[in-house]
Amino acid sequence: MTLKAASDREAADWLFSIGEQRGLPMVEGLVAVDGYDHSGRPPEEVAIMEKARSYSARAVFFEAERHGRAAVAQAFIFDAGDEPDDARFAELHKRLWSWGGVPLVYRAAPASIQLFRCAHEPDFAGPDGVPVCRPIRTLVMGAKIAERDVWWDAARIRNGTIWDDPDACTLMLSAQKAAHRTLMEEVRALAKQLSDRRLLSPGLRRRLLILSLLIAYLEERSVLLPADFANARTGATRFFEVLGDGKALIALLEALEERFNGHVFKLTEEERAALANGTELANYARLVEGYEDSTGQLSLWRLYSFRDLPVELISNIYQLFVKDAASSIYTPPALVRLMLEEALSWERLDRLMAGDGVILDPACGSGVFLVEAYRRLVLHWRWRNDWSRPGVDELRPLLQRVHGIDLEEGAVELAAFSLCLSLCDALQPEEIRSSVKLFPPLAGTTLHHSCFFDAKSAGLVQAPVAAIVGNPPFESSLPTVGAKRSYASYTKTHGALADKQLAYLFLHEAMAMLAPDGVLAMVEPSGFLYNQNALTFRKAFFGRGKVREILDFVSVRGLFKKGEADPKIVVVIAEAGKSAPDSRLLHAVFRRNGRATAEQGFDIDYYDLYWLRNSDAEQSSDVWRANLLGGSRVRDLVERLRAYPTLKDYAAKQNWDFGEGFIAGLSGESAPADHVVGKPLLPTSALSEDGLDVQFLETVPDRPIKRPKTDRRFTPPFLLIKENEDLHHGVWTGHYLTYKHRIVGFAAKPGDLPKLTAIEKWLRRESTALRAYVAAVSASLFVQRATAILGADIFALPYPEDEDLDLSENERIVAEDIVKHQRDFIRLGTTAPVMRIAPPDALAAFDQVFTRQLNAVYSRNPLRALDCQQWSGAICRAYVFGEGKVDWSSADELRSRLDTLLHDRRGSGLTVTRITRLYDKGFVFLLKPDRHRFWTRSIALRDADDVLADLREQGF
Repeated sequence: MTLKAASDREAADWLFSIGEQRGLPMVEGLVAVDGYDHSGRPPEEVAIMEKARSYSARAVFFEAERHGRAAVAQAFIFDAGDEPDDARFAELHKRLWSWGGVPLVYRAAPASIQLFRCAHEPDFAGPDGVPVCRPIRTLVMGAKIAERDVWWDAARIRNGTIWDDPDACTLMLSAQKAAHRTLMEEVRALAKQLSDRRLLSPGLRRRLLILSLLIAYLEERSVLLPADFANARTGATRFFEVLGDGKALIALLEALEERFNGHVFKLTEEERAALANGTELANYARLVEGYEDSTGQLSLWRLYSFRDLPVELISNIYQLFVKDAASSIYTPPALVRLMLEEALSWERLDRLMAGDGVILDPACGSGVFLVEAYRRLVLHWRWRNDWSRPGVDELRPLLQRVHGIDLEEGAVELAAFSLCLSLCDALQPEEIRSSVKLFPPLAGTTLHHSCFFDAKSAGLVQAPVAAIVGNPPFESSLPTVGAKRSYASYTKTHGALADKQLAYLFLHEAMAMLAPDGVLAMVEPSGFLYNQNALTFRKAFFGRGKVREILDFVSVRGLFKKGEADPKIVVVIAEAGKSAPDSRLLHAVFRRNGRATAEQGFDIDYYDLYWLRNSDAEQSSDVWRANLLGGSRVRDLVERLRAYPTLKDYAAKQNWDFGEGFIAGLSGESAPADHVVGKPLLPTSALSEDGLDVQFLETVPDRPIKRPKTDRRFTPPFLLIKENEDLHHGVWTGHYLTYKHRIVGFAAKPGDLPKLTAIEKWLRRESTALRAYVAAVSASLFVQRATAILGADIFALPYPEDEDLDLSENERIVAEDIVKHQRDFIRLGTTAPVMRIAPPDALAAFDQVFTRQLNAVYSRNPLRALDCQQWSGAICRAYVFGEGKVDWSSADELRSRLDTLLHDRRGSGLTVTRITRLYDKGFVFLLKPDRHRFWTRSIALRDADDVLADLREQGF
């Protein structure tokens, strides 16, 4: 059955019933705010329900919750009858957008439903600065719902398949236009304007801008009242009426420091003198207050609701203000949440709080990891205290549980600021106003301005370190004396450290700091898995600690993008102690999708979870890339092809000249190159899938040549292969012809032309298998470059003397799916062709492979494919051994369980897509999402392996 366009009553009755005040409909995942019972519910869910109540939402729509783990809120539902005034609802939309906690907001009325987006651009922004009610979609009673309008479909919201739709993601999600990223960019632009004007000293400019953000937060939360500003300057009612007056500003900051303590508002004598005697402060204040957003429509302070902005957003402004801004990295909050959820489970926090252990970030920067750790500690305290709210006396000790170290003094200052803001966030405004000396001093006690390696050797952190989290610097250098000393110690014991990578050194030393039963979660460069030079380091690290998980984000583009750089990362999660000989670790491969791109969270498929023996993880150089492309069958294929002689072996045996073309140099790097300069040149782009195109030959200019090679390299006959994933190639037998280093040439003796031709034909005949092999072994592809490979990958191509790779049918299926689907899927994620809805011919091909595999074992009573069923975002394929027929008359009952079967909630930052196999007598059912990705032929092989294992376990 295929879903057709539906009327509003068929797909959106659950929303209309709210607008008509018929009570909350019985829809799975829809939780009413009134009457909500938090007993036994996960802490994250309770926190969201409290948030919904604070915004006067009628209900919250959650994705499926599994195994007691927290569900993620996808939408807040409002009844237009509760707030009929459009202007006031527009103001509420602004607040929800600034918070960014749910991507969707519904406002239900009797005859219409409005949809608002909160993870995209500010639709509420009006030209006069007054918010306007501007829904992105409105559904009117009686209108038809197009099949692609997935946001009205409760089933697809509940089972999460709404975000499989690229159109839905494009319309509803955008990290670059959402509040959190836009505020970062607007503050960056404002800071640049202030710098260009040279108003005040750089340090004072930075400090006042940070304090402006903090005071805007306190002012909008009604912690600071008009009287506070009037006390500093007669008649003032707002902060900006004080900011331009030096003496009044000093008085205000002194009063705030007296009230709050913690040195957040404290001024140095130099700063005090500059404010009291300077003449630039009024101009500075006018520029800060009057700064308009990039559209020129709203001032920074009117576009955002500062009381609703999450604390970690303020923390991330770190990258704008540290002295070494070029090396600072914005760590997406969604990644921070995921890492903390994986490392600091509620049970682990029970153990931590029962002792005196602390949580440490060894390169804390602005404190974004510490802020999230503190938030979890507060939430844990509330969970264990029947959801009562902690007071100052409970919150301060929790603050002592989070420690940070950073080489940059400005980072330590901002980390203290962020943690103090987190403490405020856990209190009610009246509690903050009535408190005295609210902020404990953190710098020098729990936050240390130091090189991490010096801090470790000096024992600055004296409490037992129960958890280490963070994102260390990625540098192939040793910037401090402490780092050099640590490196010398490491090399003496373990040998050279790959690339002198500082992040590896942080990882090594951090593990040594863990207390017994401690846990570590650290971001590392992807080279930890994919750089062959890192094999020795990885082996030593796996041997020392108990690595529990590797979260692999190589496929997630733009996660840390800054300018042209797009560093690929993995997250290492390890525990103190030695791994047991038979222990296994989880390699979780994340893909690029709409939610990840918009920094809303991460989804992962069942097919991307790989459990590895620790010994394989230590030793194997193929296992990680094999998992990136499909798992054990890919690895088996690679290991078998590695056993063959290589193309390099064959060329060396023939005594050919082979290697890359020449490399152009810079002034002072040239070598004698008369055999290159002035000679015909084949442009690299002229070698394509159609072979060599010599229509537009160039001439090598008379410029420096760094590595000219030899004239034999460019003397035909030769075979050229481009360093590209598709192995573009061609044989050239004409005149002398040069080429550059992104092409590999095999120059043969004139009499060996038939051998070159045989290789060229073999490359065409085995194109699919060889391209799959390169994808599975290249150290460059996917990790360093999108489509480029290395010359070494071409040399390593398997080339048996008889030119027969002897591939089985199943091996060819695996290779074809790598080339046809997996490579694009790694690069493109949700927008890849394989993430479209599975077409009928793909489903038929899946059935053919799946049944063939099982019938190789159960040939006496062969498995047959039956009619299937299709629902919102999901397909159920049915099979039977022998004869039988499925009665789909109760399909609606199965549909109501769809979300339960399809998703496994691991935490608020991670969704696991489940692949459900159901067995009923002689029937087998496969229930999976409807995307082609889940119904390829190589996936049919994996499903067949799983079903065979299930049947054997059941005694069949």
